[in-house]
Amino acid sequence: MAGRGGSERRTGGDGRAERFPGYDVLGQAKHWDGATASVVLARAGGPQPPLRFFTPAEEATARALLDQLLDRPAVPVLAMIDARLAELQTDGWHYADMPMDGEAWRRSLAALDADADGSFAALRRVQQHALVGRIQEMSGERWHGLPAQHVWSLWTRYACTAYYSHPEAWNEIGFGGPAHPRGYLRLGVDQREPWEVRDVRNEPPRPPDREPPKPPPPATDPGRHSRLRAAAETVAANARAEREVRRRNLSAWLLPEHGEGFDHSLRRAMRRHRESEEVDLVIVGCGAGGSLLAQRMARAGWSVVVLEAGPFWDPLKDWVSDEAGSHHLYWTEPRVISGTDPVPLGSNNSGRGVGGSMVHFAGYTPRFHPSDFETRTRDGVGADWPISYADLREPYRRLEQELPVAGQYWPWGEPHPYPYAPHPVGGNGEVFLRGAAALGIQARVGPVAITNGRFGRRPHCIYRGFCLQGCKVNAKASPLITHVPDALIHGAEIRDGCMASGIELGPDGLACGVRYFHHGREHLQWARTVAVAGYAIETPRLLLNSTSRRFPEGLCNDHDLVGRYVMVQGAPQTSGRFEEEIRAYKAPPPEVTTEQYYETDPAKPYKRGFAIQNISPMPITWAEHVVAQGHWGADLRAYLSDYVHWATFGAMAELLPQPDNRVTLAAETDRNGLPVAEFAFSQCENDRQLIAAAREVMESILRAAGAGEVITIDRYAHLVGGCRMARRAEDGVVDHSLRSFAVPNLLITDGSVLPTQGSANPALTIMAVVDRAAALLAAGARAGTRVPT
Repeated sequence: MAGRGGSERRTGGDGRAERFPGYDVLGQAKHWDGATASVVLARAGGPQPPLRFFTPAEEATARALLDQLLDRPAVPVLAMIDARLAELQTDGWHYADMPMDGEAWRRSLAALDADADGSFAALRRVQQHALVGRIQEMSGERWHGLPAQHVWSLWTRYACTAYYSHPEAWNEIGFGGPAHPRGYLRLGVDQREPWEVRDVRNEPPRPPDREPPKPPPPATDPGRHSRLRAAAETVAANARAEREVRRRNLSAWLLPEHGEGFDHSLRRAMRRHRESEEVDLVIVGCGAGGSLLAQRMARAGWSVVVLEAGPFWDPLKDWVSDEAGSHHLYWTEPRVISGTDPVPLGSNNSGRGVGGSMVHFAGYTPRFHPSDFETRTRDGVGADWPISYADLREPYRRLEQELPVAGQYWPWGEPHPYPYAPHPVGGNGEVFLRGAAALGIQARVGPVAITNGRFGRRPHCIYRGFCLQGCKVNAKASPLITHVPDALIHGAEIRDGCMASGIELGPDGLACGVRYFHHGREHLQWARTVAVAGYAIETPRLLLNSTSRRFPEGLCNDHDLVGRYVMVQGAPQTSGRFEEEIRAYKAPPPEVTTEQYYETDPAKPYKRGFAIQNISPMPITWAEHVVAQGHWGADLRAYLSDYVHWATFGAMAELLPQPDNRVTLAAETDRNGLPVAEFAFSQCENDRQLIAAAREVMESILRAAGAGEVITIDRYAHLVGGCRMARRAEDGVVDHSLRSFAVPNLLITDGSVLPTQGSANPALTIMAVVDRAAALLAAGARAGTRVPT
C-alpha cells in the first residue's frame, strides 16, 4: 500500500486537540496505584536528561525523521527512544537481514543523510517528507544495504511506542488511561466513565430509548429451567467446584488478604536445596507447564527445584497499567528471525519470569477440539497426536476449575459448560455479538480464566483492560497465582534469575542435572529426573546447546527433529470504525468468540479452519496496526484521534506444521556466551488461503454490525511445537507421557510438544497435557539414584 503521510483523510492540524475538549488524563493520576503513577509521571514531567545514545549529528537527523513520522509531536519522543537504546531496552529479536536495533538506527540515520547529500535535517520539510515517503514505498527493495521494509518497521515501532505511551497522546485520542485500582465501571457502546470526555466531532449520541443490547444468557442451559433456578444452580456448582479445587490446589487461598500482590512470606519460607544435593526433579522454566508440573510433583512428595531465567514477580510492585512500562514482562534476550514470512517475537508470544507468558496472556482458555488430535487421519494434513481428546477431558475439566474459567456453555468441539458464568461484555464484544447475529453466525461469551466473583482470596475482575500487561488485581489466572503458592507450601523451590545453559548426562546416558548461570557464574543442580519447560524457542535452543559425544547435534536430536515443526497461528487483525464510541480498551481484551469455522469445510479449497475473537488493542498496539496499513505523519495522527470509535477482531487460524519452520542456533551469542536461537518461518499455500478466509469473515461481521471503514493487517500469535510428541522416535522427540525417546528420565513439559496448533489459544491445552504427564510420572517409579562426581 502506498504511504499516506499527508492529510487525504481526516487531517490533524489546529483542530486536533478539540476532539476531547478539557480532557486531561493526568487529572486521574491521584487514583492510580503507586507503581503505575511513578512510571507514567516520570515519562510525562520534568526536563529530559541529555542524550546518551545518539551523537549530536544523529540527534538532528533523528529529530527531523520523527517530526515527519509523527507530524511534529509535542512530546520528547527522541529522548525516550534514546533512553531505550542506551539501556538496551529493545524488543530482543531482530530480522536476520538486519543488525541489532542500536546499530540499525545508526546505519539508517547515516543513510538518510547520504540521500540528502550531507544533512537530512537541513532539507526543507517538504523535501524531508518526500524522502521518507520514498523509503516507505520501497517495500521489498534494499536501501543502502538494508531491507527498506524492515527499516520502516524499526522506525515506526520505536516512534509509536514513544509517542502513544505519553499522556499528551492519550488526551489527543480520548484514551481513559490506567484504571487501577478502581477499574472501569461503564462497559458497552457509547458508555463513558465520569472523567472521560465525549468526542465532540462525532455525531450526537443515539437516543437513550433505542433498544438495548440483549444480555448474554447464563452459563447453564436456560432452556431447561427458569433463569432464577439456573442462577441458583450456577452458585451451587461454583461452591462445589471451589471445594473440589481446595482438595488439590490451595493457591487461591494463599494469596494476600487484599487480593493484590504475592505473599512473599511463602517465598521466604520456601524449602532450599544445596546444589550438591540430588533432588528428585529439576525443571527448567516456570511458565504454564513448568509451574504446574512443580505443583503436581511437590504434592506427590517429590523434591523439586525450578530454574527460572526471569524474576519472581510481585504484581502489586512490579506490574503497571501501562503498555510501554510492561516491557520487562516479555522475553527480550537476543533472538534472530528469518524465513519468507518471519515471525516477530516478544510481547505476543514469549514470557519472562515466574508465571511465564501467561503473566501477559489475554486470559482466553478454550479447549482444543477432538479433531485437533487426528488431523492426519481426518484431513490428510499435519500429524496425529499419540493421545486423543479423551485423554485430556478430565485434565481440561480440572484446570477449568483451578484457574478458574468463566464462560457460556460451549457448543463447539465436545460441548461443555464452564464453572463460572460469563462476564459482561464491553463495546467491542457488543459489536461482535451484533454483527454475528446479523449474519446468523453463532458466537459465545468467554471462556476466560478470569474470576467472575471472588475465588479464594482472588477478587472479581475490575475490567481495567490491561490483561496483556499483567493483572495487578490477581483476577486473571497465571501460574504465579494459580499454582506457584501451592507448590511452595508443598516443598518446591523456585530459583529466579537462573538461565539454563545445558543438561548434563551421566555415564549411563541418563540426565543427571542442569547447568545454569546465576549472576554471571555457572552452577550445576543435580537431579534424578529433568524436565524442560522453556517453551517453543528456548526449549529447542537448550537441547541444541546441550551437545556431547553421544549427542553431537544436540540432546535428543538423533533424528534431526529438535527445533522442527515450530508453529504459530495466523492472526490477522481486522478493525472497523463506528460512529458510536466503542472504547474497546475497557474489559478484558478477549470477550466473544465464534468457532463456527474451526473444522475443515469440504467445500473450501483449504484444510482445517479458524476461530475469531474480539481483541482490544491499547494505543501503542493500535498505532502499529494503523502504521501497518501504510499511514504515517498527519494521517497517522488523524486515524489515532478516532481511537475510541474502532472495534477490533482477531483470528486464530491453524497454520500447518512444516519441517523447515524451525529453531536453529545462530552465530550470535548472548551475555553468557551461549548461541542464541534463530527462528525461520514460511507459510504454505494452505496457510495463506486460511488467513484470507478468516480475514473475509471478520470484515463481514464488522460491516454487518454497522462499521464504515474496515482495515486489516496480518500478524501471528501463539508459538507451539519444536519438540513434538509422537508414537515413534522417528516422528517426534517425546512420547505420549512427554518423556524423551532418547533419554528416558528427561521430560519436555511445555507447548513445544504439541504436534499441531489448532485454532484455539494453547495455554489450557499445554497445562492439560502436563497435568496428564504429571499424573503418569507420579504413578511410576522414579529414576535411579545418582552419585555426584
